[in-house]
Amino acid sequence: MTNDLQPPPAADDVAVAIDAGGSSTRARARSGGAVVHEGTGGPGNPVSADLPTLRASYDAALAGCPPADRIVACVSGTTHEPMRALIETLLAERFPGAVVRVLPDYLAPIMAAPPRTDLCIVAGTGSVVCSRDPAGGYRVTGGRGWILGDHGSATRLGRAALEYFVADPRRVPAAFAGAVRNIAGGSDWQTVVRAVHGVPNPAPLLARAAPLLTSAAEDQQHWAIGLLDDQMSALARSTAWHIQQHLPGTQEVSAILSGGVWTSRAARSSFTRALERATSRAVTVSQERIDPLDGAVRLAGEIDP
Repeated sequence: MTNDLQPPPAADDVAVAIDAGGSSTRARARSGGAVVHEGTGGPGNPVSADLPTLRASYDAALAGCPPADRIVACVSGTTHEPMRALIETLLAERFPGAVVRVLPDYLAPIMAAPPRTDLCIVAGTGSVVCSRDPAGGYRVTGGRGWILGDHGSATRLGRAALEYFVADPRRVPAAFAGAVRNIAGGSDWQTVVRAVHGVPNPAPLLARAAPLLTSAAEDQQHWAIGLLDDQMSALARSTAWHIQQHLPGTQEVSAILSGGVWTSRAARSSFTRALERATSRAVTVSQERIDPLDGAVRLAGEIDP
C-alpha cells in the first residue's frame, strides 16, 4: 500500500494497469490523473498460451502506450513463480526501468468491488471464488482450469453447448448452427471436434460458445436450462464451501459478480437460485457491474515508481 510519507508521483508519471485472462488482455495507462492509453489484445494467461501468443497479446494491448514508470498486471495463471516471472520479463523488456508487479488476476475484481464486499465470484474464461482474510491476504477457491474445475466459466458453458451440438447437429436451429460455424469453421460435428482438438489451447474457443448456452436458456429451451443449472450449481457449491471455510463469522455475506458470464441474466438467476440451495447463510449477491481493470488501475496507483 502507498506510504503516506512518500512524495506524490511526478506529473508525468505513467502508471500502467493490465487485466489479462484466458481470452483477452486489456491495458490502461494513466498520467497526471488522465487516461493516456487504452488497448486490448488476445490471450494473456501464460499457462494456456504459448510465448509467441503472449508476446503478441501484450504487444497489441500496449501498442502506442507511452513509456511506463510502474506497471501492475493482474494475470490469470500467475500463482506459480515461473509463470509470474515470464510475464514480468515480457513487461520489463517492453518498459526498461519500470517497476513491474505481476499479481493473480483475482486481485483486480476484489480491488474494484465496492467497500464492505465480503466475496467475489469471478466467471470469465475461467472461474474462481475469492475473499480477503483478516490479515490482509486473500483466500481462493477454484481456479483449477477447465479440465478439472472452472465450473460456471465461459469455457465450461461453451463446452456444454458444443457437446450438445455434436451429439446431434440436426436438433438445433439454423441460427445456432450458424454460430457454431463461425466459431469452429464448420457446422458438421466432425469439423467442430477437429477445431477443438486442433488448437493448443481450446479454452478461448470453447468460451466463445458460452452465449449459445445462455441465450438458449433465456429463450426457455429446457436442454439449455438444465446444462446451465448443472454448471451454476457446481459453482454455487464451491461458493458455499468458501463461505463456510473462510468467512465463518460472517452471517450476512455481501457478494459481487465479476466476469463476462454474468452479462447473462439467465446465468445470474441460475447461480443465485443455486446459491440459496447450497448455503444456509444469508448471501446478498449484488447485480452491480464492476470492471476488473479499474481494480488493476487502483493497484497501479499504490506502488511507488
